[in-house]
Amino acid sequence: MKKKITIFLVSIFIIFAIGTISHATEKGTVYLESSQDVVEKDDEVEITVNLKGVTTAACDFSLYFDEDKWEYLSKMDNTNVEKNRILFVWYDTNGGRSAKQGELVKFRFKAKENGLSTFSIEGDFYDSVGQKLKVDFQEKQVQIGKEETIFQQQGEEEQGDNTQKGNANLEVLRLDREGMTPAFDKNITEYYLTVTNEVKEIEVLAVTSNPEASVQITGNTKLKEGLNTIKIQVTSEDKKEKKTYTIQVTRTANLALANTNLEILAIENVLLSPPFDPNETNYAAEVAKGVNDLNVFAVPENEKATVQISGDKNLKEGNNTVTVVVTAANGFSKKKYQIQVYQRNEEEQKQYEEEQKQQIQKVEQAFQIDEMKEERNQNSPEARNKSIVPIIVMVIGTVIIAVTVVIWKKK
Repeated sequence: MKKKITIFLVSIFIIFAIGTISHATEKGTVYLESSQDVVEKDDEVEITVNLKGVTTAACDFSLYFDEDKWEYLSKMDNTNVEKNRILFVWYDTNGGRSAKQGELVKFRFKAKENGLSTFSIEGDFYDSVGQKLKVDFQEKQVQIGKEETIFQQQGEEEQGDNTQKGNANLEVLRLDREGMTPAFDKNITEYYLTVTNEVKEIEVLAVTSNPEASVQITGNTKLKEGLNTIKIQVTSEDKKEKKTYTIQVTRTANLALANTNLEILAIENVLLSPPFDPNETNYAAEVAKGVNDLNVFAVPENEKATVQISGDKNLKEGNNTVTVVVTAANGFSKKKYQIQVYQRNEEEQKQYEEEQKQQIQKVEQAFQIDEMKEERNQNSPEARNKSIVPIIVMVIGTVIIAVTVVIWKKK
């Protein structure tokens, strides 16, 4: 077998030597995928070699694995195995017309011992005219035996202390990556996150307020490109209450097109609480009785995103919900901003106006007190003395000048 591979490589070298040798301008990535990221002992797993960004018509590379943890099962004519190294060679027999991109080859292994293991790859790749391609290599880790993750350990340490049997709230909601908005609040049930295409699963730490409540998490693995929904359903200890928290996850190669943030959110003549922040999605406001319609300003950060506003017309007394939905330029990523608007009733309006009047009176009284203090200060002996000083100085100066003139004339 070694002899066949040697002859094969020599043939490839001769073919490439005929072509013009130059540095390739394209750059690709060789990366590994596994059929399972966590397996048990004696389980089988497939490691796939993939190429993206460029197309190859020939290659020879080495795949390295931990021989103490894995048994190599695949049998191929164009491979050679030396301890923990698999040498693989291939070329396009159609002279470059069947050049490859994407999945190149699969290797099958059987797990032998528990532990974390790494598969790595290195080698050379060539295009259809014999030029060597410039590529980056990415390794892949696979866990044999299910060990506790850091999140699982944190979940055991961070326990809620609420003993109400009907409590279905979360005490903690955290992800293994940054970027979830808004910041977690047990009363907020909808969250948003944008990740790159390299992210295929998200680990979720969800701790209930009542330690005896149960949690079910779905949708956080095998993320597809586009919109994904992670659901965290909490069932209370008495099984009578259920509450679902959702995380809308956008997996994309273009983060700019997935931008769902607002740059401006305001209501004319109305204050928002808290002050606007692009990552904060829940607000409160209060308006006078008789205010039927609101003038809402909502401007997205990405000018190609669209905004839809609802609930801002025909307000009623009491609670009203104004919803602003931002749809990203990609057409599917969405974020929902909500403003809880309270319209005062007649009695509350009178009380509000009375409080405002009293506040104005207090301000006016404060100004009057300041003016009186200033007037007293001006009429005080110290102030009068201070006002006389400039006059005295001016008189003395005039006398000195007159005396000087008389003396000069006598001379």
